[in-house]
Amino acid sequence: MAEWALFWGSLLTAFAPIAALFLMVVAQRAQLVILCITAAFFYLLGLLVAATVWTVITPLQSSVQATIPIAILLQEVFRYIFFNVYVRCELAVKKVTTKQNQLPLNDLTTSFASGVGFALMRALMLYGTVLASSVQGEGAAFTDTCASVPLVFASALSTLALTIMDVALMIVAFEGFRKKSAPHIAAVVLIHLGSGLSNMLNLNEVGCKASIPLTYVAAVFAVLAASLTLRRSNGAAFP
Repeated sequence: MAEWALFWGSLLTAFAPIAALFLMVVAQRAQLVILCITAAFFYLLGLLVAATVWTVITPLQSSVQATIPIAILLQEVFRYIFFNVYVRCELAVKKVTTKQNQLPLNDLTTSFASGVGFALMRALMLYGTVLASSVQGEGAAFTDTCASVPLVFASALSTLALTIMDVALMIVAFEGFRKKSAPHIAAVVLIHLGSGLSNMLNLNEVGCKASIPLTYVAAVFAVLAASLTLRRSNGAAFP
């Protein structure tokens, strides 16, 4: 019973908030669902390219310090590629329709839905295997660097922070890409790098006691950056 309670508690901690955002906002409109799925696909492409680079460049296989920044930078490249694909599709739709409400989207709605797609795919790919393996053994698994918190729950806490961060960073990134704003783009990359590099603390004795709080700090910075972006965009709202 305790094992299943831990499983369901961890599952809801990691996936319930982002699932609620999907159901309450994204799932209400077909266009947003398509954007969400497309963004998830581009996140998966970035992960595939990062895995390929890791496989081809042998020294990376023994260097977490190099692997994490490279993987994060590749994800940011695919975030930019996704934005460009979206803009091209946006222009194409406007050329073939005469109805103004045919594509009733703005950068807030599209960036929010895209961020949800990135976040869902990250949660499924990076946490799904941890969650699945938690029910294959007996009892809760612990690590030497996080001896006081079950691995499956510690990972759920990190996943929750990262999904929040993904949605917020996508809002900031859309603003930066649309206006070619170097500060916005730099903020996205630096916050993402900060959250990723904080995970390296799991390699030493402080473990999750430091890495999880730092991940939430990165998520808070991302939310603050998104809030400032929306405020400077004249408080754009969901149409």
